[in-house]
Amino acid sequence: MMQQPRGLAKDVPDRAAADVRWKPERLDPSSYPDGVELPVFYNDLDTNAHINNVALGRYLEHGRFDAHRRHGINALVRPGNLLTARVAIDYLAEGHIGRSLSVRFRVSRIGRTSLVEEQGAWQGGVCIALAESVLVYVEDGRPAGISAELRAACESLMRT
Repeated sequence: MMQQPRGLAKDVPDRAAADVRWKPERLDPSSYPDGVELPVFYNDLDTNAHINNVALGRYLEHGRFDAHRRHGINALVRPGNLLTARVAIDYLAEGHIGRSLSVRFRVSRIGRTSLVEEQGAWQGGVCIALAESVLVYVEDGRPAGISAELRAACESLMRT
């Protein structure tokens, strides 16, 4: 059962659970095969003592990088060959200092030259953000086919 984000009145429904844009499994941290626990730092807070939205983007970026490193994706591409074409972040609840941030990661689709990655960030059992990134594999400045080795590494991060 999802907890209600802090700061909402008791009669206000959980915004994330009520949002029909997201399939329920996107809000389930166990549907992401990889993740990392990150501490929240004081300098990442805004004037209301919430995790700043730009800082949250950095936490998600770190989660992507960490998953790529642990699953061998970084070793399979030269710097500059796997480009981020799009990142979209939906902020669902406030994050605070004093609790770690659980950033979960998975690959949702692999095409011929690109892949889509999905992430969620949880704090205290509450999903505070969902993100989607599109990465394109390039060679000589143009989209190129994803190698079998890179495809296999990415498939290891897909939801089973």
